[in-house]
Amino acid sequence: MQTMAGNPTKDLITYEYPLNERIRTLLRLNFLFERVEFGKTGNSEWHARTAVDALLDIIDLLTRSDVRAELQKELERQRSTLSQLRGLPGVKGQQLQTVLEQADRVSKALREAPPGLPASMRDNAFLTAISQRAGVLGGTCAFDLPGYHLWLQSPVTERQALIKEWLSGFEAISEGSALVLRVLRQSADPIDEVAAGGSYNAKLDPNTAIQMLRVRMDRTTQCFPEISGSRHFCTIRFLHQPSHGERPKQVDHDVPFILERCVIQSR
Repeated sequence: MQTMAGNPTKDLITYEYPLNERIRTLLRLNFLFERVEFGKTGNSEWHARTAVDALLDIIDLLTRSDVRAELQKELERQRSTLSQLRGLPGVKGQQLQTVLEQADRVSKALREAPPGLPASMRDNAFLTAISQRAGVLGGTCAFDLPGYHLWLQSPVTERQALIKEWLSGFEAISEGSALVLRVLRQSADPIDEVAAGGSYNAKLDPNTAIQMLRVRMDRTTQCFPEISGSRHFCTIRFLHQPSHGERPKQVDHDVPFILERCVIQSR
């Protein structure tokens, strides 16, 4: 019988749930960097607005917590654990070496970068003005920020070049967060599970530092998981939305899905 986990061609949608604050922050950061990249490559004013909005959120997130230190700790933890896998059966040596070299390079860049925000961001009056109006509903429209409006009408190549320049100051953080999450996502062995009556509960090994849960299911399944968990257990309820004006309700039928417990550990 063909299982979901054993069928890589099946059209699946993935839901992720972080089990600690460090991974939660990195997921949010990675999401924001992807939004900047999307906006940076587009030609319209609205693409540029998307990129700037996400960039301001990145600045806000980085000023609220010491993300760089947390990222360095996680990179070092992953590098130390992965190093112990060298030479073990089933481990692809060249791929492992590539990841270790990338982790070393990003860690070095993070250590050598000046503290705080990049220089191009610290005293940027243009972005500060936009940020101050962003807290007002509709506060970045043309009559509120005519200078911003003028910039949004400038040639596409000029806008894209400036966004790229701003983004370059966060290159190590962007690359590091993406690397940590990529390695973590690749660490799990997918297991086929079934939520009986739309509900699933499982105990987690408290001695294994699971950092993230991933639920993967058929994209055509008209329900979604509500995940909660800790080091010791996880609970997953599958809900459906009768209409987008009503509260979601738990389904009453069995739901097949793939559960991935993401943890990097030596063997």
